[in-house]
Amino acid sequence: MLANMSLEEKIGQLFLVMINGPELSTDYQEHFIATKIGNYILFAKDLTDYKSIRRLTDSLQKTAKQACRIPAFISADQEGGMVTRIFSGATHFPSNMAITASGKIDSMEQLGEMMGIELHALGININHAPVLDVNNNSENPVIGVRAYSDNPAVVAKMGAGYGMGLQKSGVIASGKHFPGHGDTSMDSHLELPTVRHDINRLESIEFLPFKAAIEGGIDSLMTAHICFKAMDPDIPATLSEKIITGFLREKLGFEGLIITDCMTMNAIKKRYTTEKGCVMALNAGIDLLCLNASKEIQAACYNTVLTAVKSGEIPMKKIDAAITRILRYKHKYEIGRVAKMPREYYPKHEALADEISEKSITLTHDTKKLLPLIGKRFLCISPPPVRTSIADDTVTTMEPFCKQVAAKLGNPYREISINPDTKEIESVLDEAKDYSIILYGCYSAKVNPGQVHLFKALKAEGKDIVLVSLRIPYDIVEMKEADCHIAAFEYTNRAVCNVMKVLAGKKKPVGVMPVIILPKE
Repeated sequence: MLANMSLEEKIGQLFLVMINGPELSTDYQEHFIATKIGNYILFAKDLTDYKSIRRLTDSLQKTAKQACRIPAFISADQEGGMVTRIFSGATHFPSNMAITASGKIDSMEQLGEMMGIELHALGININHAPVLDVNNNSENPVIGVRAYSDNPAVVAKMGAGYGMGLQKSGVIASGKHFPGHGDTSMDSHLELPTVRHDINRLESIEFLPFKAAIEGGIDSLMTAHICFKAMDPDIPATLSEKIITGFLREKLGFEGLIITDCMTMNAIKKRYTTEKGCVMALNAGIDLLCLNASKEIQAACYNTVLTAVKSGEIPMKKIDAAITRILRYKHKYEIGRVAKMPREYYPKHEALADEISEKSITLTHDTKKLLPLIGKRFLCISPPPVRTSIADDTVTTMEPFCKQVAAKLGNPYREISINPDTKEIESVLDEAKDYSIILYGCYSAKVNPGQVHLFKALKAEGKDIVLVSLRIPYDIVEMKEADCHIAAFEYTNRAVCNVMKVLAGKKKPVGVMPVIILPKE
């Protein structure tokens, strides 16, 4: 096949690009045929329900064959928890950190296989998962509960198992973010993070899960737009030939597909431009360039790469090596073939998701024995679920925690903004003056300090506070004076339902904290 491909067809195979909605529009279809771009990544805006997703992936496969005669990789970030793209048409599994908290470590291959069966039936053949980052930095603004743990051995075991399960079902696992995004305090969507650890530290922590996944047979890895000073002091991993070819390919012996994180992220775009970054990435040894960008930017990147190959800036042998791998894995996974999933599978999958969520709810302390709250007079306060990171994509429609608790337990509630200001804090204090107990649902409070200010103001008024971390468990570090703390690891309807069972005394919290939470000095 390689020998019969035109240069334009080869360049088109190097891109994994977004479309623009739940139906493939005529202008995007014409654009894909003109550029011969033949691989696609789908986001929540594209994925509405089972039937429409199947229609969409079928139309993308037909377009790819028109464009370049080769079936398409169609991918999504279906990690679970808040980084979920399909809310209707596939099981919404809990976050990775919730899975670890639940103790279901030995269920990872089964869980991966379940997710893969569902994605394969939808026509999606690459899942950008598992997350292999070790979240050992409580200030990390983008990984957090997307990681399994801050323990590299736990991440290695769980990530490798999940990847094996996905691939067993016919979906390529794409582990991320190599060489590791866990110990950063910046979001690479917004700026270029730097990791300064020496190579011995990286070998013992960051690299360990990736090595385990490679040994377990993972067929794809996604790179991180992060500068690793010990490996290549000046260039982010995605663009570094030392890291991609010298280390990942030659030292670790990885022979699978290497996919970039999105090339329009500021870590690349602001420093190099997306177009130049694509050229640098291919020269580094990348196989697939991920672009969450308009068709105009896609076309600009395609033309820049085409020009670079024609001029010799990108050697033809690098292009052919990438295409050879792409074709190898399209053949191995019979890309373009879609399996049917018997509907009786869904209840089994939902049952496992329910079990994980219920077992994940973690009580760190209850010093005043405030639980259960049933029959007690309290005010519930929380912000609504909103997008806290670009990686979240979108949050499924759901009522705020405080409103759901009020409906279930019959207490009054007050919804607050994600980052309340002084005026709002004063208003909440006035509303709370007649309550001795406050049920406080916090949501990514480490990056929304108004929530912390409100908490401290309530404590200054002598309130007993039951704190529920609706996403990042590290929030307790900022509010360690809480009399009781429950970690839910995600702000989803399923998690909120299970928290309410604990609050009402119907279920005992049996989760075990997956990360070490140190008091803030």
